[in-house]
Amino acid sequence: MFEALLVATALVAVIGLLAALDGSRDVFHPLVFIAPMLAFLYSWMPYKLWSVNGLDRYFDTNQLLFVQRINIFGVLAFVGACLWVGVRLPANRVVSTPPLTQEACRRLLVGACIAGMVGLICWGVTIINVGGFTAAYSTSYTGGWDDSGYVRDGTLQLLVAVLLAITSLAAGGPRIPAIWLMALFGFPWLSQALLMARRGPTFAFVVVVLMGWYTTRRKRPPVFAVGGLGIALGWLVLFLVTNRGSIYLGSDFDVKTDVSGIVNTADTGNEYIYGSGTILASIRRNHYFWMRRYLAQILVRPIPSSVWPTKYEDFGVPELRVNAGTGEGFADALGWVGAPGSAPGIIADLWVEVSWLSIALMALLGWAYGVVWKKAVLKGGPWSTQYVLLAALSIYLVMQTMEAVIFRVIELSIPCWIVWRWALKPPPVPESRAIRESRLPLPSERGYEHV
Repeated sequence: MFEALLVATALVAVIGLLAALDGSRDVFHPLVFIAPMLAFLYSWMPYKLWSVNGLDRYFDTNQLLFVQRINIFGVLAFVGACLWVGVRLPANRVVSTPPLTQEACRRLLVGACIAGMVGLICWGVTIINVGGFTAAYSTSYTGGWDDSGYVRDGTLQLLVAVLLAITSLAAGGPRIPAIWLMALFGFPWLSQALLMARRGPTFAFVVVVLMGWYTTRRKRPPVFAVGGLGIALGWLVLFLVTNRGSIYLGSDFDVKTDVSGIVNTADTGNEYIYGSGTILASIRRNHYFWMRRYLAQILVRPIPSSVWPTKYEDFGVPELRVNAGTGEGFADALGWVGAPGSAPGIIADLWVEVSWLSIALMALLGWAYGVVWKKAVLKGGPWSTQYVLLAALSIYLVMQTMEAVIFRVIELSIPCWIVWRWALKPPPVPESRAIRESRLPLPSERGYEHV
């Protein structure tokens, strides 16, 4: 029965992908890249663990069946809601945002420069704090550091800068400045992504560069090219995680090309095992957060800890300090403890927040991705940029938690909206002499009489 549920979960994801691709003819439809991740986490990974009896030591049959039912409902809700938005687009559709002018492209580059300098300064501070570039990346999975969360998270502006620069370039803006800005602000991001073997930043950068270029030019790459790139990117992500202990400056880079161990290894840090434990522990304890964790990301997290050291405790979510509040009660409920730093995946994270309402929230997320995709296709401009950002963060959404997505969406989205609003603002038109003369008072208004 458990195996049948795994197959059903995979079918839901595959059917959703094919329906989206057939209906929209768009290789950038959200289900084209999110459905494979859902199938991997909630079908392929548990199947590989189940086939080597890796789940038996953690769960009994009834527990596995219950968790997988929740997973299939969640996948079905996301896929169904995303398709419900509609995938059929007008054949003669016209993007409502007009092509960017040279002035708009120049303003995008100025915005990219400002955002990038903020990100570069923050990245530089974190590197200097640990003794320089070599010291930061000479140990596996380390990097720079600063006690201020604003400085650490400020490096996200590097991604904003790269996206705005490539948007300007693709729209026909100044070529050389755009390329220089992409190189200048892309290097720090790639260094912390690859030398720290971080799958999220690596995935995000590739998506931003690829989708940022094509969405601006209102074109799409071939289906087979995207499929091949998707497989290669998936392998790269697993490769980085597999060889995280061997990738750093000064390493002999004795790496493994076989990445199956990530899927086959049954330990308490595995996403499926940890996520299943999160669901079962919350049921056993009858403890749910009812949106308090998510509200804390918006209302409490922006306040520096130096100003309010006990902010999460005072807000009623002290659990946020350990695995984003998803690892509570494992020992009492299951007899084992989840590994520190583990992530449960999106469905388990939503479950521990709102119980069965997590299915409705999965539908809401699928609907949101579908709506933003449609606006990106039909409106373009700033909506295309927002959709690229959501696509870049999709790996955090599926594989980690909402906490990993909420603050990133805010910090990436708001600067892009501001820059686009300025870029699309019409430049001031100088008042011509004719216009000024037309506003001169008539003779009768000056006190003269008509002849």
